[in-house]
Amino acid sequence: MYETELKIAKDIALKAGKIMLEYFDGDQGLEHKDIAGATEVTIADKKINSMVIKELSKHFDDGIIGEEESTSDYGSGRKWICDPIDGTRAFVIGIPSATFSLALVVDGVPIIGVAYDPFLDKLYWATKGQGSFCNGKPLAVSGNKLRGHYVLMPSNPKKIIADTKLINNLLETGARLDSIYGAVYKSCLVARGRAVGYLEKLVNPHDIAAVHVIVEEAGGKVTGYDGRELDYTKPFKGAILSNKVCHDELVRCAV
Repeated sequence: MYETELKIAKDIALKAGKIMLEYFDGDQGLEHKDIAGATEVTIADKKINSMVIKELSKHFDDGIIGEEESTSDYGSGRKWICDPIDGTRAFVIGIPSATFSLALVVDGVPIIGVAYDPFLDKLYWATKGQGSFCNGKPLAVSGNKLRGHYVLMPSNPKKIIADTKLINNLLETGARLDSIYGAVYKSCLVARGRAVGYLEKLVNPHDIAAVHVIVEEAGGKVTGYDGRELDYTKPFKGAILSNKVCHDELVRCAV
């Protein structure tokens, strides 16, 4: 089940990766989406988003929700949720932790997740109930507790400064904190067992939908900041992704 959807999503991810590499070291046509200049978009973001819509529309009548361009609003039924370049700031600066992600969500539940890191040529994918993989090899989260192990944080200094209570709570557990760019990249590190958790108060569905499946199928857990299940029929803010062992403690640190 969903074999066709998964194959098409993986093909799209590889095409997106080629576009990312094409613009990574060249003229990116950088624009700012808000007055403060905090949110950036490049030619590559737009080209990938348009390509995703074109390719998916060849095969399916499903709604497509992209960070830069959409054919549908949130709601029930089948929806594809795409982040053409997760970690645009990293992409702009020249840090190779930007990734592509695409998810199929059915009635608010992520069913397929595909993420591609073109810089390391790592293609991640998962289908609900069928396991999680990177370049064909099964993924598994770690069994470690928080003390002495990595919890990944937001990359934006303003977000970190605004949540000092969370930082202090995590430090008291003995966790090792690190801040790198890219929600998808960080989440894949959890799925690979390299970090025990990642949490961020302002991530959106397009940041998390694909890795939701990838992390959970690797044995992890994904919820909102309140520990409740995420509902992808509508926009939301905030998510906690973990190896499951640490999840309840991460939720307690976040509230």
